Amino acid sequence: MAKVHIGKKIKEVVDNSPISVTDFASRINRSRDIAYKIFKRETVDTALLQQISKVLDHNFFRYYNEQLQVVKEDVPEYGKAAALMNELKSCKKQLADLEKRYELLEKVNKLTEEKLEVLKQKNRKKDR
Repeated sequence: MAKVHIGKKIKEVVDNSPISVTDFASRINRSRDIAYKIFKRETVDTALLQQISKVLDHNFFRYYNEQLQVVKEDVPEYGKAAALMNELKSCKKQLADLEKRYELLEKVNKLTEEKLEVLKQKNRKKDR
C-alpha cells in the first residue's frame, strides 16, 4: 500500500492550474518559500489542507479516503468476522427471547390444562 505524499499531490495540482506558486502562496497566506516546503512535506495539517483544497478547488482529502478503502479491501476477513459476531449476538438475543416466550407458553398451557380438568370434573359432578 502506497503512502500518500500530500505535498507532491498539491504540487501536481498547482503545476496543472493557471495560478503561479507565488499566487498560490499568497492565497493560503504563506510565503513562496513556505509553499515549496509544503510541496516537500508528506503530511499537512488538516486546517491548512482544507484551505489549500478551497484555493485550488481540489479535494485533497480524497487521497486519504482512497487509501482507507484499499486498507479496508486488504483485510476483508476482519469485516466479515465483525459482521458475523454482530449476527451471532443478534441470534443469541433472539434465542433468549424465544426461550422466555416458550417458558411463558408452557405455563399458559399448563394452567389451561388444569382449568380444563377442573371444568371436566365439575361437568362430571353435574352429570351424576
